[in-house]
Amino acid sequence: MPGEQFRPQPLARPAMARPSIGVYFRCANAYVRVFRSADASHYLARCPNCGRTIRFRVGPNGTNQRFFEVTC
Repeated sequence: MPGEQFRPQPLARPAMARPSIGVYFRCANAYVRVFRSADASHYLARCPNCGRTIRFRVGPNGTNQRFFEVTC
């Protein structure tokens, strides 16, 4: 309508962001952000240098730690 101002709508945010952990691979000197699997059972990280894959399981007796360092 004439005279009406355009008001941009805020971007919709997801109700709950997908959980992630941080993994530092020493051999690559690289930090990687890893997202939890779709079935919420694990995190799967792969070294960008040597290709080593590390699986972090999710469970009731786990840790609250969000950052890990891996030597490969």
